[in-house]
Amino acid sequence: MNTTRLSPGDLLHRVKQFNRRLLPPERYQEAVTLGFSALEEVYFVGKNVVDTSVGFSGKLLYDDDYHVKRLARYRGQRRLVVMVTGYMQSPLSFYRLERQLGNELFDAFTYIWGDFPYSQDITLTSRQLAAILRHIHERAPAAEIYLLGHSQGGMIIRAMVQHGLADDLPITKCLFLSSPHQGTWAGLAAYPHRGLLRLMGLVPYVRKVTGESGLQLLPGSDFIRQLNARPLPENIQFSSVFYALDPMIWPPANAILPYPEARNHFIRKIGHAQPLYCSRAAQIAISEFYGQPAEGQGPVGGNR
Repeated sequence: MNTTRLSPGDLLHRVKQFNRRLLPPERYQEAVTLGFSALEEVYFVGKNVVDTSVGFSGKLLYDDDYHVKRLARYRGQRRLVVMVTGYMQSPLSFYRLERQLGNELFDAFTYIWGDFPYSQDITLTSRQLAAILRHIHERAPAAEIYLLGHSQGGMIIRAMVQHGLADDLPITKCLFLSSPHQGTWAGLAAYPHRGLLRLMGLVPYVRKVTGESGLQLLPGSDFIRQLNARPLPENIQFSSVFYALDPMIWPPANAILPYPEARNHFIRKIGHAQPLYCSRAAQIAISEFYGQPAEGQGPVGGNR
């Protein structure tokens, strides 16, 4: 009986072949990427909870005079980029994106708006956003206004522009990061808020919650149906970023902006807070706002 001895090199080659069949390299790399993105998400969400409830870091970087001090730094930039925070977020969550998008190379002036009761009726917040935009534009009269919203912040922007509340302003581009354009079942968490109102009112230093906006973001709600029945203004470019797995938007595909003329960008990562610190999302934002090329996968659905 003949037996064939394998050399160490042949044995290693066969092991590699077996591993490729068991777990192809592309699947392995994808699993590692998703795993790391999940860890990043846990860290960033925890940090945001602390910043929002305690507000220590926010007070250091965005003190009570943020509005006055920020507008005092306007130096005639041609573009004004206004960012709107999401549910239970502090302005600090946009700190990294603000620095990236406010680069002098882009001739842009950035401003973060998060000074509103984040759980109140979205239509009311959209009117407040229109009023603050006019106030900002009076003091920073840029030729163009770009709006960027994360999560619920994107829905506030949509409600404002689609209801024509800021038609007198030169808004030309809107970008949404992980916004529930078609609703999210995570909005069910708003129901317990109503029962906890009286209890939470006794706790100091914690922002008060009413839960109205959460109920509006449930799939099939009157707010979602009426908003998606309205056309997008023709003079504004609309773009959206969505992720492979978003724990706050379920199903994740509900973060797709359901209009053929909109540009939807897919990122194969896990997370809802990811776009606030994800380099790929920053590249997309720069590309959509300033026309700089963004590496990697382009927009999906409704490409122009």
